[in-house]
Amino acid sequence: MEYQINIGASGNGDHPSFQTLTNAAAALKTIGFTLTVNDMANASDLFASYQSGAAEGWVAAWQSTNDPDMFQLYHSQGATNYYTINDADLDELIMAARQTTDQEARKAMYKEAMEIILDWGVELPVYQRSEATIFSTERVNIDTIAKDQTPYWTYKSELNNLELN
Repeated sequence: MEYQINIGASGNGDHPSFQTLTNAAAALKTIGFTLTVNDMANASDLFASYQSGAAEGWVAAWQSTNDPDMFQLYHSQGATNYYTINDADLDELIMAARQTTDQEARKAMYKEAMEIILDWGVELPVYQRSEATIFSTERVNIDTIAKDQTPYWTYKSELNNLELN
């Protein structure tokens, strides 16, 4: 068996997943499985490799806004749905999330949509860049900090609810 994975790491091996995949390739080699890990210096080459299907897998890192629009990447009619996901339940959730202004409902829909995407097995979160936020309980009423924070929903999303002591 042979598989190729391309990583968008500027050709320097500095993507957080590069060493993990390099170690996996060495371990898999011991059982006769060839995993070729290519560190792509040019982002357009990486995009071309996954758009064309030249590589069985690809790794990238990108940021998203606190309120991402999932239509382009995951909706069956999305322009950059390279995974070719076609899931009526996911499409319905994405459309419902786009149409509501209720942030709590929207957040819950995005969370449910991400669970469907993970079930499809097209994305595997390997690590998460995150910010550490420290609050002084002497200065901030800790009960007013946003609950269930994620990379997409932080205390800043509910800053208007924050109370000082």
